[in-house]
Amino acid sequence: MMEQERNNLKEKYMNDPCSFFEECTLEPMRRRNPLSCCMNPVASMKSRKNSSPLISLGLCLLFISVISYLVLFTTSEVNVFAQSSNSSPATIVPISVQTDRAPSFLEAYWTEDSISTSTSTTNNSKKEIGPGEGTSTLAIVFVNRGRTDITGVTGYLTLPPGFRAIEGENNVTSPNVAVASYDSIIKAGDTFTMYFTMDVLPQAKVGPYTGDLTLSYSKILEVGQISTSMMIPFRVTGKVILDTTLLNQNLTAGYPNPLQILITNEGTANATGAVVTVVDVSGGTTASNSSTSKSSSINGSSSTTVDSESFNIGNIPAGSSVLITPIIYPDYSSEGTIQTLDLEIAYNNAYGIRTDSDYSIGMIVAPNPPESVLSINPGRISTTSSSHDNVGNNSKSNVNEAEDEINENPIKLTAGRLENLRFSITNNGSLPLTDIVFSLSSGTNSVKILGDSRWRVDYMTPQSNFPMSTTVYAAEDVINTPTEFEIRAEYIERGQSKTDTLNIGAYVDGQIRIRTYDLDINYVGGAPNLVGNLLNEGNTVALFTTIELFNPANNPESSQSNSNKSLVTGPSQQQYLGDLSENSPLPFSIPLSIDSESPAGNYPVSLNVTYSDNLRMVHELLLNDTVVYEGQPSASSNSNSNNAAFTLENGFTSIFPMVLIIIIVIAVGLFLIRRRIKRKKEGKRINTKITSASRPSDSNTINEVSDQDSDFFLDDESTSKNKP
Repeated sequence: MMEQERNNLKEKYMNDPCSFFEECTLEPMRRRNPLSCCMNPVASMKSRKNSSPLISLGLCLLFISVISYLVLFTTSEVNVFAQSSNSSPATIVPISVQTDRAPSFLEAYWTEDSISTSTSTTNNSKKEIGPGEGTSTLAIVFVNRGRTDITGVTGYLTLPPGFRAIEGENNVTSPNVAVASYDSIIKAGDTFTMYFTMDVLPQAKVGPYTGDLTLSYSKILEVGQISTSMMIPFRVTGKVILDTTLLNQNLTAGYPNPLQILITNEGTANATGAVVTVVDVSGGTTASNSSTSKSSSINGSSSTTVDSESFNIGNIPAGSSVLITPIIYPDYSSEGTIQTLDLEIAYNNAYGIRTDSDYSIGMIVAPNPPESVLSINPGRISTTSSSHDNVGNNSKSNVNEAEDEINENPIKLTAGRLENLRFSITNNGSLPLTDIVFSLSSGTNSVKILGDSRWRVDYMTPQSNFPMSTTVYAAEDVINTPTEFEIRAEYIERGQSKTDTLNIGAYVDGQIRIRTYDLDINYVGGAPNLVGNLLNEGNTVALFTTIELFNPANNPESSQSNSNKSLVTGPSQQQYLGDLSENSPLPFSIPLSIDSESPAGNYPVSLNVTYSDNLRMVHELLLNDTVVYEGQPSASSNSNSNNAAFTLENGFTSIFPMVLIIIIVIAVGLFLIRRRIKRKKEGKRINTKITSASRPSDSNTINEVSDQDSDFFLDDESTSKNKP
């Protein structure tokens, strides 16, 4: 390539030397007379302009020098395009001797390019460099301000502290001098760029630097090299390194989420004119309108999708951070998914060049926690009467404190009875609920809901409650067992339909209804006793039943009203009766201390009955009844009554053991007699057989033996008469 260019120039200027100036071909006459060729232009110029003779003389001298140069070039075959780094030492002509201008410095910048070019500099080729960057390339742009083309340019840049040349590259021999070269022809007025490779050490600081540059080059059609020196200013620009950090990655579906994004400049140069744009949010989320600042945000009110939102941040100094807070509305359908927020950050870098960077931030839309804003508050069960009471007698029922402790269980049903179940639903949330539908269902077939089982509420404010009641019936086969009611709620909260299920437990107890009957006063051994029966008309057993005669003297009201008719004059002991089963009477007998002077008549009696239910809660009943008192019996009447008391039934009861003993003795006697007779008959048979063997038997003997065998129940005397 270089050799072809030299040959073209040689042919051009040897055939027509004047074409170097006039860019035209000489006529043959002029070729033979070069001086006339030179004079003709001079004459023409004189005719057109009134030029001085001095100009004509200068042109002739210049023409003669060009002819001499071409002759010398042809004979000596000197390579005018040789580089100073590749050729033998050439003659260096100082720039002060030259009348032409040397190349001038235009700018210096860092770049990733490494091939010297003569093209114009673009912003894309400039690179930010920070301290400790390592191997970097400094591009220095020059302009050829001379009137001739130049080539073979070599630059020697002396580096300031903080920089080091890479030895062995571009014939670098010193760590303080970086070398770059440019081999192409540089026309007059053109720019060219030389690239110096060096290491940027950590000791370098962000800021301006200067380096001493020695530039050597050759002019076209001239022998030797020309050198010039100049100061080259350059700077370590620093780097803008932006990073985005999401402070809260978990989003809640269906709610506005202030998304705090921290933008940090981790570089060594300031980012100016920064603008952050929310480009896209994937996965069904929408970005709302929001303004931004360094440390605050304004929540947007829009709930519709916004294509993009811009946040004008301004300057982000090196090592500082800026906070933006867009508002994100994830859809309900995006629960439990990973979303991506795409950001675009536009800023001016250290060269003032507008730069765009794209960032993606991952977010997690957490599923809504299984929370319930509704709660159930059980109410009391209303019935016509208590499940533990007395029927047919005036009574008072008390329950011990132990029952109050256990009775914290809110709902207690009684089997075999219609009861009104009451409860209320409370909205414990902070938001109102609309279009609410409650449905009640029983957990077992033995407990039926006979009343309403479905309620509708249009609106429930926060912390409000809605009371409900219905009629239920529990069968007797679930006595002493727990049961459960399920309340299903369907409502709308913040425009979203939700479903909630509430459960409430209940205990099914039986009925214990105790009354007394057949009260009377009997005398046992001459002592009066209050006798009667307790009857449980309920449907479950009363456990650990005891009875005690209540003394009216312990009750002032009772003692004043019944002071003249009280039979009890002393204390009474409590008697244990055991379990009182349903529909089964339990008799009792209580000794009485009656005043002998008490007249006959009807007297009130109070009985204190205690028992425990299936939950072992103790109940206490005071049963009031009347008893007929016939007065204190006399001694004669008492004896007569004792004699009269010996009736057929009582007499038979007293002699029955004696009769039984007599029958047993008779039976034993008959058995012994029969056994004795049988032995005697066996002995006689043996004797008869022995006698018949010794003498012939007659018919009389045979008949006697047969008679003895047939007469089985004869006594000894009758048997002896038949003997011979």
